[in-house]
Amino acid sequence: MNLSTASRTYQLLTRIFDVRNATEPFLPSGAEKKPLPLREPQQPFPRATPEAQGISSDHIRRFLEELGRGGDRFMQDVLILRHGQVLCGASYDSQVLTAPKHTFSACKSVTALAIGLLIDDGILHLEDKVADLFEDLATAAVRRRFKNMSVEDLLTMRSGVLFSEPEALTETDWIKAFLNSSLKGEPGAEFHYNSLNTYMLSAIVCRKTGKGLLPFLEERLFGPMGITDVLWEKCPMGIEKGGWGLYIRPEDIAKLGQLVMDNGMWQGTRLISQEFIQAATTAHATPPPELGDFNYGYQIWVGRKTNAFLFNGMLGQNVLGFRDSGILLVTNAGADTDYQESRYFEIVDRYFGGQFPDSLPEDPQATERLQETVAALSSYNHPSLPLDAQAEPFLHHSFEVDDPKAASVGLLPVALQALHNNYTAGLTSIAVSVRGELPELIYREKNATYRLPVGLGRPQITQLDINGDVYQVAASGRFTHDEEERPVFYIKLAFLETPSIRIIKLILTPEGLLLRQTETPGVPYVFKKLRRAADTALYKPLLLLALGGTEEDYLRYKTLQLISPEISLRPISQNNCQ
Repeated sequence: MNLSTASRTYQLLTRIFDVRNATEPFLPSGAEKKPLPLREPQQPFPRATPEAQGISSDHIRRFLEELGRGGDRFMQDVLILRHGQVLCGASYDSQVLTAPKHTFSACKSVTALAIGLLIDDGILHLEDKVADLFEDLATAAVRRRFKNMSVEDLLTMRSGVLFSEPEALTETDWIKAFLNSSLKGEPGAEFHYNSLNTYMLSAIVCRKTGKGLLPFLEERLFGPMGITDVLWEKCPMGIEKGGWGLYIRPEDIAKLGQLVMDNGMWQGTRLISQEFIQAATTAHATPPPELGDFNYGYQIWVGRKTNAFLFNGMLGQNVLGFRDSGILLVTNAGADTDYQESRYFEIVDRYFGGQFPDSLPEDPQATERLQETVAALSSYNHPSLPLDAQAEPFLHHSFEVDDPKAASVGLLPVALQALHNNYTAGLTSIAVSVRGELPELIYREKNATYRLPVGLGRPQITQLDINGDVYQVAASGRFTHDEEERPVFYIKLAFLETPSIRIIKLILTPEGLLLRQTETPGVPYVFKKLRRAADTALYKPLLLLALGGTEEDYLRYKTLQLISPEISLRPISQNNCQ
């Protein structure tokens, strides 16, 4: 990190953690999260009973139940396939399988497929030098420093470049920043996970094809495979981020996993060469063991002990293929993990890491039990509950902010604000009205008003436009009391295309309304990130300046202030909820 980047990173951290002022974006904000429809995929996989593919329905039922019991895994959805047929699809709580999901780093593997297509076409080679591919931007110093850095070094996370995601949040020209970055060792020597390597692969696709990564993939893979309603976020210069930012339905990314499973074949047609797929799923680098039990191929993780490949994104976005058995699992989650540290991988290996017969006798009773379990996991199968007397203290009342900390409080989870450069202007008031037979949360910020009907028992989905970024949000809630017998309206907002959930608690007090907000992934995850950064020579000075300290208790306090604020509001007047 150079001095100018360090200064900008310090300024951004200072703004984000200043809870008494709205965060001023460091880079110009611009909406890029367009509306994505909730609908079934085109060209869906054929369906089969688990027994028809040699797996017991009870086996899958127990697997789903065990995943759901892990409170730290925050499972959202699971799709299980064998030999290209869907055996089971399940969504947990308020989630839906029809939502295109933010895949985080799992999309690195998709970017690698685009590189494979260029190699198949003969217009790119693994040994091509990065400095040559960006010859017009490479100074003499860059050419000397990058003289040995190849496309294969980018693919295997061995470029050694230090410019990474946190610094990218304050930079406009990522290619220039990458080329002018310092190196950690000699290119090709050491595994160093960095999403900007993948971004540079996306930039290479743009240069070699004259079109963006997404249009190129739509033409060569997505179109033939019936993959639609895809969004890929772009850098400030208009290039797809490559290493993150892809929204895609679980069943559609399963198609890409199946393409890898079948060595580049899709429904009898070759879309990418077997040679590239085999090279991409062969270990070329050895990550440190604390990241998990996988080595690294070409932007695809490769099992150390099993013949498996993995598309892996932070917080629990995974496409895991067991090549010997032909079993493919797609999952989305909101867990507090970056790589493969979650117990999810131990559970999956225990259930699906072995061998299975080609088929089993059909078992209608076991199939019915599995269907009942899948139905019970989804809150959309729960009955809607009526408004009752516990709702009365909240209905048709408005409350305005009486707390300076509200300047940094907004409806959008803080993680999504930072990720999308879309910061709140600050909370001004809250009201609860009635729409139809449902309570309606009216959440006002300085520059917008958001109205969400809240399902009681069964979630209600609303499309929210937050400063031009459009999200599908499932709202569910209940009226209850706390330990002091104060009336409480508990609301959970699931941002369906993301791992993020916003929890809102409205607590009536004699003085007015107490608002408590939190989110998942939240305090544990952010605190872990800050604690790790505070232990490094690179980031500790920045945290010391931006936050005012790096002691563990202080970092936890600052995290709680930001992620789990508590705000006081005073009553305005009754029947003023428009």
